[in-house]
Amino acid sequence: MQWTRHLLLACILSTFSLPVGAQEVEVDISACRGMYTVLKTMRDGAPKEEVSGMLDTLLDTRPYQVMFKHYNRSWRPNHLPKPVFKRMILSLRFPEEYSAGENERADTMRTRWTKYYPDLSVYESQLRQLEAADLHKLINEGVRFAQSWLPAEWKIPNFYLAVIPNGGSPAFSIEGVQGYDFFQLAQGSAGEIDVNWLVGTVAHESHHLGIRLDPPNGLSAADAMAYRVVTLTIAEGAATYFISGSPAGRAPAFPDARFHVFTADMTKAWDDRVSQEEELVQHQAALLDRAVAGSLTEDAFNTELRDYWLNGTIGRAYVLGSEMFGAIYAAFGKAGSLSPMQDPRQLFQMYNEALDMKPDLLKRCVRIPDKTVKQALTIGRNH
Repeated sequence: MQWTRHLLLACILSTFSLPVGAQEVEVDISACRGMYTVLKTMRDGAPKEEVSGMLDTLLDTRPYQVMFKHYNRSWRPNHLPKPVFKRMILSLRFPEEYSAGENERADTMRTRWTKYYPDLSVYESQLRQLEAADLHKLINEGVRFAQSWLPAEWKIPNFYLAVIPNGGSPAFSIEGVQGYDFFQLAQGSAGEIDVNWLVGTVAHESHHLGIRLDPPNGLSAADAMAYRVVTLTIAEGAATYFISGSPAGRAPAFPDARFHVFTADMTKAWDDRVSQEEELVQHQAALLDRAVAGSLTEDAFNTELRDYWLNGTIGRAYVLGSEMFGAIYAAFGKAGSLSPMQDPRQLFQMYNEALDMKPDLLKRCVRIPDKTVKQALTIGRNH
């Protein structure tokens, strides 16, 4: 098929490797050009069978394979089946292909696709900007900054980065891969790519690739689960506070933040979560009680992550973790802030000590219960 040859050529032209310090980053924007070709063909009146075949080819490429792996993780299998996503796209011109209410994720995605499809000029303008951008500089800057907020012995590994039209998660990382939604790169006026947002998001996701939070070997099942409960705010909290420029909450904002990616809507959602911090601390303490007692199952923990800690415009884990690191940084500086990443069992204790050291500055912060601090410190140790 002629279109398949064009897609393969686009992949060759828009996938390239970039040296970034010790990292080797493979950047792939081929899905953006490939999907533009599909949408333009559909708008030009091609029959459904032809468009369907083009989509089959495109959705089998590496960027979309990565995307489906992200949306169908072990804790949410069949969240977005490939045929559902394909039919959602086809429904932009062939409405009988997909019905609202069929799949919650596809419903959300479709609202973004319908903004672009009626007039592809915005899509085309944004695509040209992306293809013309100095991606080497963007990736280099983002990864270098993220590396500076990890312990020295932890290195961000080589990774593959794909920009993918999908309309769901603005950014994600999975198994050494980063993905970015093409539709959500425009953060300024329509069709204008906000470079600061893109670089800041690359930095945030790169930090996740470098952080090491797996439970130590040799822990009992209960202690391993307790360790996961203690660490559930660390990855997002550290990246949000030090890299993404989160707003001030009960702890002050990071004064040296290089990136500020929070929109007005995100800031409002952030403030709402800050007002709930007493409940967040109590919820995590209760969850740790269940883990220590051996009554927190894998399924229950995954449900907690999905429905409570990572749910919403701003997940609770982002806010509580960011506030803890903000307090620790105010009291102990950069070296102190890296310490609970290396040994997460210290997190609650260092946070409470920070509140004691800076009582005027941190007087609104919510103290961790002493019992919860002790439970964290004794994970994997003789009681």
